[in-house]
Amino acid sequence: MDTILAENMKKLREEHSLTQETLAEALEVSPIDIYMWEAGRAYPDKRKIIKIAEFFEISVDTLLESKADDTPEIPASDHLPLNCKMCGGELIHNYLAGTCKCANCGKKRAISELYPGFAKYTPVIAAIAKANEILNGKTLLASADEANLLYKQAINECNKFNDMVSLELLKICNEGLVKVKQFEIYCRGKHFFDNKSFKSAMNELEKIRGYRDADEMIERCKVKLESSHKGDIPWAVVFSLIIPGTIAISLAAFAGWPIWVCILIFLAGSAGLGYIIYRGGVPSIIIKVISFLCLAATPLILILILAYLLHFHI
Repeated sequence: MDTILAENMKKLREEHSLTQETLAEALEVSPIDIYMWEAGRAYPDKRKIIKIAEFFEISVDTLLESKADDTPEIPASDHLPLNCKMCGGELIHNYLAGTCKCANCGKKRAISELYPGFAKYTPVIAAIAKANEILNGKTLLASADEANLLYKQAINECNKFNDMVSLELLKICNEGLVKVKQFEIYCRGKHFFDNKSFKSAMNELEKIRGYRDADEMIERCKVKLESSHKGDIPWAVVFSLIIPGTIAISLAAFAGWPIWVCILIFLAGSAGLGYIIYRGGVPSIIIKVISFLCLAATPLILILILAYLLHFHI
């Protein structure tokens, strides 16, 4: 959090012999807001910054510069204009496009015409524009890393200045970093989807619902997974019978358990294992491996079945 504004606010308030409560009343905010701003734990929005500057009768840039009490007032023409010179309406700035438009009369002009100092932000704006272009391009994880680096470079450049433009560009950069994170997740999800790892793809895409075609891909993953599950039903039935059957026969043949108890164990085990196999995942894989081991011992199982049916004891 920038501490320059916090320090300047506190100095100006004390110079004017104002309490936090008095200043809060004048600015139409709560005393808690003043406390948080002066402590550097929160930051006022653009309109509040303008109101603070107007209250202390200084420019916005002076309020945001270090040593506000020692820095001479810079002529307003050397600052980013906030109001239209034609009608006095509020100017809406599009920093990336380098233009501003009056909210009242609709007149549009280049920011550089009104504020020559805007040129120093050319490298910052170029980096942000390049990062935005990357995020709208190919869905590659390497692209996400490149965009992330560009936004951070822009942030480092913005931190060299302390004025209204730098604050607005920092907001754009921070919003861009959030988009980079979403883009990165989307790239991973799409990679899993393209490689038919639909469950992994859905887990990633669920984090960014509403982003690009994430919702559509999630629905397609659900359809693919449901189709895959239906195809696994025969295998689920087969594998769910092997292990419970082996256990039930062993208990009946060797432990002498009552046949009805063994049947209940077999039915419950088959239902549970069948559901686990149908759902997929690591537990399903483990059950299939054990089932294959049991199948390898099929001859022994057949002998056990015959022994039990013919009342032979091995």
